[in-house]
Amino acid sequence: MRHSLQKKEKGAVAIEFAALFLIFFTLVYAILAYSLPLLLGIVFQQISADAGRAILKVDPAQEETTYIAKINEQIGITVDNFSFLPASWRDGNCAAPQEGNWQLLPAGSGHPSYGHWSKSDVAGETRLLVHICLQRKYNKDGPDSDRAIIPILEFFSVKIPTLPTNKQGDTVISGSTMVML
Repeated sequence: MRHSLQKKEKGAVAIEFAALFLIFFTLVYAILAYSLPLLLGIVFQQISADAGRAILKVDPAQEETTYIAKINEQIGITVDNFSFLPASWRDGNCAAPQEGNWQLLPAGSGHPSYGHWSKSDVAGETRLLVHICLQRKYNKDGPDSDRAIIPILEFFSVKIPTLPTNKQGDTVISGSTMVML
């Protein structure tokens, strides 16, 4: 009798271990799966802020188109130099800010466009506004450049991580900075 009771207890321990392991694994996976998108957002924000500070070095005493091209070149250099992220993890091509007449920064010198520019009147003076933005799509499916870095798991119709989506149904992680020159 005692022998059969020990076998039943061993079976119960195995079932308890399996249930607790599933809960523990889900918790650890959720921590990692939510941490990486948050880290990407923070890194994108920091890189765009660093690029905003770097474009202050560009000499404004030149033709406007050359000046704007040099601004985008400086942004690209900053993104390349200060980013530990692989190039496939970061992208420009962000949407323009809602208000104003925004134009895409010209891509060139091996750098994609990382933002937009516009002119604004401030106290009777025309100033240049630069919107710097880095982003990455973070979807469950799609091409490698748009796919989540840590796969999105689905348990009983609950996705881990569950991240906000835009109107097109894509999850986009981004960071941006606005600079007035």
